[in-house]
Amino acid sequence: MTRGLVEIILIDLVTLFLMVATVLILWYGVKKIFPGETRDIQFFLTFIIVVVPFVMLVYFGVAVINYDAMTRSSGWEPVLPLKSPLSLPVIGLIVSISA
Repeated sequence: MTRGLVEIILIDLVTLFLMVATVLILWYGVKKIFPGETRDIQFFLTFIIVVVPFVMLVYFGVAVINYDAMTRSSGWEPVLPLKSPLSLPVIGLIVSISA
């Protein structure tokens, strides 16, 4: 593996770890604030549908910006701005928001 690929994989793994840790911290806070509501399926699904995608969007957005900075500094073609408004990440974002 090349050094750049290892850096990208490490950044994505750190992003994934931070995302899971943030969701667990938020869930712990929600359980402390609303102790009786966490057993309700509607409350749980609302948390999964609203909070988790927002946290994913924030952390993976930061990872893409970081990856773009790495590619610019190493002389590769930059990632941002996206070439087409309907690229694969935008379509994935639309599908995950509309779900």
